[in-house]
Amino acid sequence: MIKRKKVDFIEKQLSKNITFYKKLNSEQKDELWSLLSDYERYRVLLKNQKRVGFGEDRFTINEYGSTNKDLATYKNLKQWDKEQYTYQKKHGQTHLDKTYKLYLFGDWCRLIEKKKLIYAEIFSVNSYISDNISEQLRKFEQGLYPHTTKIKFIKNKKKSKNPLTGKKEYFSTMKSKTKAYGREKELKAFRKFMMVFEYEILHPKIKKYVLKNMKNRTYRIVNKKETFDNFHLFLFSDNEALENCSFDTFLRDFNKLRRDHKELKAIEKHFFQYAKQYLMENFNYQTS
Repeated sequence: MIKRKKVDFIEKQLSKNITFYKKLNSEQKDELWSLLSDYERYRVLLKNQKRVGFGEDRFTINEYGSTNKDLATYKNLKQWDKEQYTYQKKHGQTHLDKTYKLYLFGDWCRLIEKKKLIYAEIFSVNSYISDNISEQLRKFEQGLYPHTTKIKFIKNKKKSKNPLTGKKEYFSTMKSKTKAYGREKELKAFRKFMMVFEYEILHPKIKKYVLKNMKNRTYRIVNKKETFDNFHLFLFSDNEALENCSFDTFLRDFNKLRRDHKELKAIEKHFFQYAKQYLMENFNYQTS
């Protein structure tokens, strides 16, 4: 869906090439936008980014609900990140540290690098490593308990209010059923045990390690398979790295602290081996 603040410019661009565009209603325009190729959307968004972006790299935060004031008001990314932390804590998020250390839970952004539009996310190193290990643990689980899951979407009979648009719409309820060849109860128990381990033990250990041992570093992960719908991850190790990076000179500051992302693989391997060993030694399924 096209964000409303960008509609005027984007519609002018689309109207130049699509003669019937002005005759469409808002839903039809959103549908048409989704039908455009990656390249067609890219061309329009690149022009728009040049208009709305801030600083040397024409940077914007594109996260829905993010505190996205004029980026010039922030001295550095630490100020912005701490504001996100304070906002989330005020609104009852339970996964946060008692005091601010590093939030950086992932915000979508866009910028221009060497005349090319970059779709990206600002993320923490510890969250990146944790997510990768969690994905590996799902495969580990599949090896221990081979299973298949069928997902079914059931359309609700009544309309509900869409919090993003304010309109009442028909939504679907997702129902899933997992078969594990007679070991369904054991799989369910293992999943519950693993989830508690991940959030109460594994993830805090990873965060503590990164904050202690990886001072003032940045890493960049690039999806090289994509062309016009490219995606990049900008990773920060701690709030010292955030403090040394501003929105005005984002890439210039980021690159001064940048390290080879391959060194993250060794850390992933270490914690994945630790996780497997912990689960095998501590999970004890009781059939009674």
